[in-house]
Amino acid sequence: MDSTSTYIQQQIFDLRTDSGQSYLDRDSVLTASIPSGVKGYDMGVAGDAVPYSIGRDDIISVVLLVCFVVVMISVSSSGNFIIRQFRNFFYTTRDNKVMTETSSELRFQIIMALIDILLLGIASYIYATDTIVRLPEMVDNYGLMGMMVGMFLGFFLLRWLVWTIVNVTFFGSKKNIHWTRLQLFLTAMEGVLMYPLVMLLVYFDFSVDKGLICFLIILILNKILTFYKCWSIFFKQNGGVLQTFLYFCALEMTPLLAFCGAWVALTNHLKVNF
Repeated sequence: MDSTSTYIQQQIFDLRTDSGQSYLDRDSVLTASIPSGVKGYDMGVAGDAVPYSIGRDDIISVVLLVCFVVVMISVSSSGNFIIRQFRNFFYTTRDNKVMTETSSELRFQIIMALIDILLLGIASYIYATDTIVRLPEMVDNYGLMGMMVGMFLGFFLLRWLVWTIVNVTFFGSKKNIHWTRLQLFLTAMEGVLMYPLVMLLVYFDFSVDKGLICFLIILILNKILTFYKCWSIFFKQNGGVLQTFLYFCALEMTPLLAFCGAWVALTNHLKVNF
């Protein structure tokens, strides 16, 4: 009886120890089931991390919510100004008189222009990460979005600087102010149209290809209106259609194409490195 008991104890000891390693440590199923914090046991193989999704990002949600509140308040408080601007858009006085704006109306346009830049950066990030390059988890998504927002901000500021230099040199400060205010208004309206598009892309699984088509429609509409006002402000009295094309291509399309080239270079850099 004693020998049988001794034999069983020896077998249990052999199972528990094998060259200093616990039997449980050698069993992958049991090891994975052991709760964390138990001394002497490993946690097993870690699972795959949940891929980053901009729709589940709390910070982006807060930013878009704040943008929504700002857009609604701004549009509701400046509704008469927007209607008046559209009503007079295709009407130009003989002396190209600039419409006066209150401080609140000017503030509304500046805020909406900044929101437009922010939304363009987010939309370009979505397009780049969905169709061009798949970023690993260790990439700073906020840094990349901030980089794209910064690119758009730099593009708008540089284009405004070029406009100012050329317009003041060749057309005078009065027409330059008229042109600048017009562009500010068009950029603000672009931000109003971009907001629902970005919301669809972020939260409603809207196709990126369809989103690109919608963006191109907004952009083309913007450029058509810009071309018309370019002719009516600078060249209508002289009948200079050719000059309008030259001005439009040099100060509108060339900077836009240069920006597209810089953006493509950035995405190709990400593709090569990641």
